[in-house]
Order: sequence, then C-alpha cells, then structure tokens
Amino acid sequence: MSNLSAALNSLSSTSMVDFYIRLRPLTSEIRRIWLSRAAMVVWALVLFGLALLARHGGRVIEVGLTIASIAYGGMLGVFLLGVLTRRASEGGAMMGMICGLALNLYLWLFTSVAFTWYVVLGSVATFAVGYAASLALGQKGIGNASA
Repeated sequence: MSNLSAALNSLSSTSMVDFYIRLRPLTSEIRRIWLSRAAMVVWALVLFGLALLARHGGRVIEVGLTIASIAYGGMLGVFLLGVLTRRASEGGAMMGMICGLALNLYLWLFTSVAFTWYVVLGSVATFAVGYAASLALGQKGIGNASA
C-alpha cells in the first residue's frame, strides 16, 4: 500500500507542478488541492486499467523490466552524452533521446531482440545521434558558455 500511495502521490504532484501550475501559475491553493486530488484519482484509474491489460501479458516482472528498459536506454545515453562530452547541446540531446526511444520501441514491437539489450542499444543510439546532432546544430555545449 505504501508503494502504491507514494506512486500515486508522485504522479499527481508531477502532473500539477510540471504541467498545470506552469500553464496557470495564479491558481488558488484550494483549487490546486482539489485538482491534485482529481489527478490522483485519474492516475489511479489509469494504473488500474493498465493492471487489467497486463493480466494477459505474461510474466509481470518481465513485462515491467521490458517497459522500464525502453526508457532507460535513452536516459542513460543522454546522461553519458552530458558527462562524457563538452559539445552536447540541448537540441542534440533531445534528438538523440527521441531516436533512442524510437529504436527501443521498434525493437520491442517488431523484433525478437531480448529486452536485456534495450538499454545498451538505446544508449548507444541516443549517444551517437545526440552527439552528431549537437555537432551538426553547432549550438554551445550544455554548461559550457565560453565554447
């Protein structure tokens, strides 16, 4: 129960802070509280629906790791791009992450590649495309204002 409530609270909070409050910063505190509660109910229904759909998906742990691996490849690739290079730009990193995510979705939906390879392949694709795009766009590197 504590994991579920923490997940719902995090999803609701992220929805409110990252999306709603940015669009409507002058919303009253009472309205924010009601909207965050409504967002929690919506997220609970979404997760319940996903749980119903997952009943026919095979082993739960394997499906969970597969879904996580699809996103983790891009995240690791962007992290490595930012840490290992000085020429990484925001636009290049975004392009790389989109390509890494697209590759992992393609691998998941249309190939028989094992999910254990998604992180490696997604990271390499994200890093390569992100670095090439950063060089091609010619933007200044992240955190490198003098370059």
